[in-house]
Amino acid sequence: MRRIFSVLGAVALCASMAGTALGRPHGDVTLRMHAQSGSGESGSATLTPLRGGRTRVVLDIKNENTTGDQPVHIHYGSCAHLNPVPRYPLKNVVLGHSNTIVDAPMSKLMSGHMAINVHESAAQLKKYVSCGDLRSM
Repeated sequence: MRRIFSVLGAVALCASMAGTALGRPHGDVTLRMHAQSGSGESGSATLTPLRGGRTRVVLDIKNENTTGDQPVHIHYGSCAHLNPVPRYPLKNVVLGHSNTIVDAPMSKLMSGHMAINVHESAAQLKKYVSCGDLRSM
């Protein structure tokens, strides 16, 4: 009986390790996006690690600008001290949603040195309306 449990335990361990090695890495992270500049635009960003060192970034923004698309980027820095030069462009927020695959591993994005920043519009890139710091939880 003890041998059966040992074999079953080994099989379960191998199966769980194979799922991680063969499938996408696990460990989605969801962070809050905070309104800036009195915009009222808050929400969430969910990062999902993918195979090949890529990361899916999904934004869901509430009270978004309904007059058009809003550019969004990952910048170096923090929401409080943002480098204005974007590092990774994301797909624009349209009707409160953006879904982008970034060619960077999640570990790099979550290093604590970057932030996701939503801009008012393409014409108003200097006006930031929502931001979320990327850091490990």
